[in-house]
Amino acid sequence: MCQIMKRTLVHFFKGINCLSVFLLLLICLIPIVYKEALSEEGFSLSRIISSVLYTLPVCFLLACIKKKRVFVVLSSILMVVSFFETIMVVLYKNFLIAGNIISALNTTADEGSGFVMSSLHALPWALPLFLVFGLLVWRYKKPQKLAPNLLCAASFIVLSILFLAYQLRVRWGGNITTRFYVEQNVLSRPPYNFLFQSYNAIEQQWQKGYIKEAEKMKFGAKRPKINEKESYVLAIGESLRYDNLSLAGYGRKTTPLLETLDNLTLFSDYYSAANLTMYSVPQIVTRATADNFVLNYQEKSIIQPFKECGFKTFAISADNLICNQAYRYLVKGCDGIFNYNAGEDARIADIVDSLSNIYPKTFFIVQFFGNHSPYRNFKKEQNIYRPNPVFDNSSWTDHKAVVNAYDNTVLFTDYNVYHIIKAIDKPGYQSAFLMVSDHGADYDTGVSDHGGNCNPRKAEYHVPLIVWNSKGWGDKYPQKKANLLSNKNKPVNSDNIFYSVCDMADITIDKKYSMPEWSVFAKNLKPHERKLLVPDGKNYIIVK
Repeated sequence: MCQIMKRTLVHFFKGINCLSVFLLLLICLIPIVYKEALSEEGFSLSRIISSVLYTLPVCFLLACIKKKRVFVVLSSILMVVSFFETIMVVLYKNFLIAGNIISALNTTADEGSGFVMSSLHALPWALPLFLVFGLLVWRYKKPQKLAPNLLCAASFIVLSILFLAYQLRVRWGGNITTRFYVEQNVLSRPPYNFLFQSYNAIEQQWQKGYIKEAEKMKFGAKRPKINEKESYVLAIGESLRYDNLSLAGYGRKTTPLLETLDNLTLFSDYYSAANLTMYSVPQIVTRATADNFVLNYQEKSIIQPFKECGFKTFAISADNLICNQAYRYLVKGCDGIFNYNAGEDARIADIVDSLSNIYPKTFFIVQFFGNHSPYRNFKKEQNIYRPNPVFDNSSWTDHKAVVNAYDNTVLFTDYNVYHIIKAIDKPGYQSAFLMVSDHGADYDTGVSDHGGNCNPRKAEYHVPLIVWNSKGWGDKYPQKKANLLSNKNKPVNSDNIFYSVCDMADITIDKKYSMPEWSVFAKNLKPHERKLLVPDGKNYIIVK
């Protein structure tokens, strides 16, 4: 028996280029090791060993390739995939997800350049990949025999399958389904993760086919006849943290203009229902929730109730999601769609002012470029906090400089929000304004971090909900105003916004769509469990 085992091992090591297998394994493992090293949960050797066993079949199959050209092409693909996985791990402490792929496909040039700029500090982490890949190509050797190589590869595939089966059996008693375990512990790790997340991205894009089902739907919206001129705004900020508002008690004066306004209400306990724009915005403008996200494809957005009630409706964006071609369905049916370049948030107030002068009843959805990373979206007038990487030679890895840059973007957001409110605060108008941010920002690691982590910190989802009303609106709806003030410290999230915006304009919708108890203007605001859709677009967590 010993002799048989000895001959088998000798045959095995002769039949395969072990160095190629080892180097290919290193390419696959580098992002995995980084993730474990950067994990707040601590380094797990067992997860590393599991990854080795799941990854070895790929490495052995690649090592079986006789033609160097084919080997180089396929191993290059493997290296590129690992490179992007490494970048994502360093930036977000997580592997590539479907949301990243969809965002990349639908991103604008400015957002793309912003991501590149904020990713530069992560490049040194990927240098070992290039070194290992160079050594791999340099030391490539043609396999001796094909049959033994295939036999060896097959044996390790069988070994990995047996290991997986054992893991599933062990965890079956923990009520973890087979699919969940495979997705989380095998398919969601390099090198399989890229293909798995690409499939998820395609699946999520396919779901948008449901949009056709919603083309003829109506909410049955009604409201009392109102003779006064009216203008309502739903504003969506970008990466705006609650903690960085002086309105909320922040030590720096970041919201000086908003603090001068009467009838302004800030909610202290509002959470976003997602920490990625592509998932949060649909939950703001539709009835979709984290546990029923597909609803944003099956029903129309907040635009529809206003159209049914005779309002002129408009969508205005500074190079952000609602006016992006891929997400245009969210504002389909608008009387006008305006999309400006990134950093042109200041233009939004002008168009709101002009259109509200022309039409007696208007509703606007506006979305800022706002505080998106890297934090460059502010003018020289808002360059108050220095040094920062935008106007000085500071590094994006300098935490204090990053905070300075971010706070300057908050000053610019304050300026733009203030002027939009002033644009609808016209004599004789009954107006109201409601603003939330799509998600927050987590720069506490010392870098310009957009967010989008699967294990989000509070800074990524604790965002402001700001409501302003004109004196005319307050006189018209004194009970709504009183309810609003009494609710400002209650826990709410994106689920509340659709119903609140309808209620703000005194619009009622059909009972099968209505949840009046979720309006922030309701006398008996109903608390509910706040769910946050994580960036895989499928699962959610409970946040408290």
